[in-house]
Amino acid sequence: MPPKRIAVATLVLAILGLAISVVLISVHRNLAATTGYTSFCNVSESVNCDVVLSSDYAYFAGLPIAWWTALTYAGWVVMAIVVLASARASRRRLIASVLFAVATWSFGFSLYLAVVSVAVVHAVCLLCSGLYLVNAGLFVTTWMLLGSTRTEGRSPARLREQWRRRTWLVATGAGLAVASFLIFALWEAFGRAPESLSPEEVARRYPEFHAWYTAQPIASVTTPSRHVKGGPGSVVIVEFSDFQCPHCGRAFDNLKRVLPRFGTDVQVVFHHFPLDSSCNPMVPASAHAYACLAAVASECAGAQGRFWQYHDLLFEHQSALDRDSLVRYADRLGLDHAQFLACLDSDPPREAVRRDIEAAKALGITSTPTFFLNGRTLRGALETDKFEYAIRLERAAHRAGG
Repeated sequence: MPPKRIAVATLVLAILGLAISVVLISVHRNLAATTGYTSFCNVSESVNCDVVLSSDYAYFAGLPIAWWTALTYAGWVVMAIVVLASARASRRRLIASVLFAVATWSFGFSLYLAVVSVAVVHAVCLLCSGLYLVNAGLFVTTWMLLGSTRTEGRSPARLREQWRRRTWLVATGAGLAVASFLIFALWEAFGRAPESLSPEEVARRYPEFHAWYTAQPIASVTTPSRHVKGGPGSVVIVEFSDFQCPHCGRAFDNLKRVLPRFGTDVQVVFHHFPLDSSCNPMVPASAHAYACLAAVASECAGAQGRFWQYHDLLFEHQSALDRDSLVRYADRLGLDHAQFLACLDSDPPREAVRRDIEAAKALGITSTPTFFLNGRTLRGALETDKFEYAIRLERAAHRAGG
């Protein structure tokens, strides 16, 4: 096949990969910026782009992998165009060699991500799977392009036939690898995953956790709900937390990984309980000197409609919660600067924090984080998988009783 015809196929695949990457970047941004956001490819608990893109494996060197793939596909587009436009066979061979090297690395990395997605994250991202297929296609087309540029104009029919055979073997290998992943992913998503995460299986596999969890007391939680995300769902998580508390930060990270799996079936209600005696009379000393000010600042962000975005920033930057940093986070979110500063020194946000502390006192809360899952009391941060199991147990109990 002529090199330019193969270059056209490579160009089309690269443009498709770039388009999917742009969509993935958009989903990433919405997940980070929009409270309770659910993407169009959040199909089920196991076929769920949001779960995969919220995991640590969706990032490389601090940036979403989607940004790296977009840059890679953009480079492919440029180089494929150069192949099409170039009149020199030596230049086409050089570019084909580079393209094949990048395609080989990308295809291998795709296989790694596919295994992680299914075996570690236990969710399949349809958009990511689309990129795996694109990378398999690029692996084949760049191999064909490499062979074509090496034989064009100087190879006999026998040599071309050898390249055709090798191309067939490469294409078959790539196709089998992708097919194996798809079969394994479908089995994991629709066969194994529901069974392994069912309430009955949780009780069978983790009897100690199941016994501990079901033994936790159930309280009647009727606190006013100012800060709510998700739902209304079958599971309501009421949280009392402190922005400077390391355990609260760990709970934030773990819960953030779990929630996308359940979509709108889980509702989270946030309340303040800063471990700082300057605003919390239940605390004998200021264990966290900036906790009260951070709580007030979050209320000021909430007054401008950005509580949850600000809430996330505070937990992501627990080591820097001084006044200047709090103002900087507000500016990063585009809040009205003057209004935010005036709010920090006003009474309404402090009154809101005080009401949360009174509600915590009525519930007997003395530490953070404290959670109530449909009223069941959990003190401290659960690991990610334990959070998920607890939600599944509560959801099953709610459905059985409703």
